[in-house]
Amino acid sequence: MLIPESNGSGAIGEVLSTPLIGYTQTFIGVGAFENESEAQALFKYIVGKFSRAMLGVLKITQHNPISTWKYVPLQDFTSSSDIDWTKSVHEIDVQLYDKYGLTAEERQFIETHVKEMD
Repeated sequence: MLIPESNGSGAIGEVLSTPLIGYTQTFIGVGAFENESEAQALFKYIVGKFSRAMLGVLKITQHNPISTWKYVPLQDFTSSSDIDWTKSVHEIDVQLYDKYGLTAEERQFIETHVKEMD
């Protein structure tokens, strides 16, 4: 999965440039997978509101080094995961909210401050 090293302004919940599946030195490599379904699961995770809210804790500029991903929890993207990656991005976010025990207020904050990605 590839995402630009620099994008956005650093605002919490901002929309990121669309992740790509592939390889280039212009982008940060995120994950290495045995099959496309696992890469698609990572794609859904990155475009979801939960992971981008966690990214926003440390990402305060357009610069997107590995260190800004510190609070984005690692996940199992295989079919044996505790998250059902076949669901919609929103349904995955709800599973993640449940997994990490987010309060109603925390969920509402993410849902109202993090923009949806197409």
